[in-house]
Amino acid sequence: MFIIDFDLKVKTIIGYQMTIITAKQASGILDVSEATVRNWIKHGYLTPVKNTKSKFMDSEVAALKQRIESGEIKRLRKRANKKKSDISFVPEEYMDDAGFVREIENIRNIFTKHQIDLETSLFVLTLKQLVLSGEVFQCKGTNVLNLKLYNKWKREAVKSELYDWADKIKIDKVTNIQGYRNIYDALTDISHDDTIGIVYQSLMLVGEKSKQGSYYTPREIVDSIFDKHSKERGQYLDPCCGTGQFLLGAVRSGYSDPELLCGYDIDGAAVQIARINLLLAFPDKEFQPQVFKVNTLTDKTNRTTSCETNNLKSTFKLIASNPPWGAAENKEDRNNYRSIYPHITSGESFSLFLSKCIELVEEKGRVSFILPESILNIKIHADIRKYILDNTTIDAIYSLGRKFKGVFTPVIRIDLIKTAAPKDWEFSIYKENRETYKIPQSRFDNNRNFNFDISLSKSDFEILSLLYKKSHVSLNGNAEWALGIVTGNNKKYISSKKGSGTEPVYKGSDVAKYRLKKPSSYIKFTPELFQQVAPEHKYRVSEKLIYKFISNKLSFAYDTNGSLTLNSANILFPGIDGYPIKLVLAFLNSSLYQFIFSKKFNTHKVLRGDLERLPFPVLKDEEKKRILTFVEQAIEGKDVQYQLDLEIMNIIGLSLQQREVILNFTAGQNK
Repeated sequence: MFIIDFDLKVKTIIGYQMTIITAKQASGILDVSEATVRNWIKHGYLTPVKNTKSKFMDSEVAALKQRIESGEIKRLRKRANKKKSDISFVPEEYMDDAGFVREIENIRNIFTKHQIDLETSLFVLTLKQLVLSGEVFQCKGTNVLNLKLYNKWKREAVKSELYDWADKIKIDKVTNIQGYRNIYDALTDISHDDTIGIVYQSLMLVGEKSKQGSYYTPREIVDSIFDKHSKERGQYLDPCCGTGQFLLGAVRSGYSDPELLCGYDIDGAAVQIARINLLLAFPDKEFQPQVFKVNTLTDKTNRTTSCETNNLKSTFKLIASNPPWGAAENKEDRNNYRSIYPHITSGESFSLFLSKCIELVEEKGRVSFILPESILNIKIHADIRKYILDNTTIDAIYSLGRKFKGVFTPVIRIDLIKTAAPKDWEFSIYKENRETYKIPQSRFDNNRNFNFDISLSKSDFEILSLLYKKSHVSLNGNAEWALGIVTGNNKKYISSKKGSGTEPVYKGSDVAKYRLKKPSSYIKFTPELFQQVAPEHKYRVSEKLIYKFISNKLSFAYDTNGSLTLNSANILFPGIDGYPIKLVLAFLNSSLYQFIFSKKFNTHKVLRGDLERLPFPVLKDEEKKRILTFVEQAIEGKDVQYQLDLEIMNIIGLSLQQREVILNFTAGQNK
């Protein structure tokens, strides 16, 4: 067994001692954040111990770590060890600019070779940027840190910024002048409006970015926000501005008064870069940028200093940002946030920022945030969803897909208006495939955990409503369930060839609709040696349904052979009165139920809780008989799915148009 140096909780199942670890302990073993662990659960790479949401067998975590390190799961390998990684990267959108990429690589190599200080390097590069942009003239001299060598400052505001920054980093105490001279000479390309910010992103440790929960936002996303809100010309705020990407986006969109642009961030170096960026964006104006080192969530601030009361509430016309993601690691911070934001029980940083910004924006002002897709339907984020519904009108939600380099999670953009939603308000959904439709905001109020089920268009919702309004029963309380075998060492216990004393064991990939495929794995059933196993009679019953667990599609096979399964193939024993097992099989494999599952739950796992929420209509005997006739043929291998689908949809009472919607949807999924 994999040994872990933690205070571990141990329990015994079927005579086998198993070590249970928490998500935090698992994240330590895998060298990823707890948020990443949660995401890997969602996508099926980790399976929690039965009846828990975030506890795992130590051996399963160790096995995943081994698979990642061996390269077997390449996409996860990129994420693993991220916290401690010294890998840096150039943002994706600049990769086509070969000269710029080479220059950044050169700067990074100099930075690494000379082991010089990050913020001092940024200061030196900023000096070079100002020289190249004509803001100051550099006299001859080898010590690029000597500010006396720089004269003919074009603007006093720019000079003041550099001298203030020099004082903060104690420039007169810096050594290794040659290293800084080399990095100064390396910068020649200042063609991008956030050149030093890009360099900062590229030099910063990936692990530090992961810890902060912040990533470079592609320019196309930033500009799309200001394109939408180009008429909002009042006070603008980015509450976590970094080096000023969103502030520069505001300038590109037409903001002409720098006094209207405000930015806060806890990263002092990023704030300094943002202030310079804003000054360079208005080359003919003398002004003090309204960008400050501030913790937006906790500091009581006015525009320039700390004060006793927060006089910024209801101040801003527009707030747009890509806030940090992830819960605070520091216990003191968590307690502080809990006292200030008691309605945000999750402690999730993006929820805290969104809640704060709804306070800061003026009545009927706009908030536009880039957020992980999980905000829409994960239970832990029910707190912020309720806050949104109680305090704002949703203007639009955009599905953006996976937009951040090195980030596995799909993202969305949500646009809010600070005012109560009208009774019959409908807002727009913009899908990644350019599909658009409107849905009523009031629908979310009645959803479980206030889920934002944006995958359901208005017509989709009508189909589901029709089904749920019919008299129906469910698997909740009317079924038994069993998990497949977790051997703890598949290499040891699983064979690809049948041997003496072995029998077939079916994986998720072996499960097709109605029938199991030809087995590809064999096992000697010795439950006392396995890590986790259901009671044997659960496998050996005369009939059961086996379904693929890690999947976004429903595939249920009918089994009468007492077959064994691994943990990627779970087992269902339906017990609904008046519903033979083959009738349940028919509905679960139908296009209609695939449609419901995809639209209502939108997950990559077939979860028991979701299956228990599916409605099974109360049927007449003749209706059951017609369906069962097709099921028998399907089990024999005949292709009768289309006829079976039509029969089920006819019984439900769907219109021709609704049937077409369902069949087109499932056909698209199967491409």
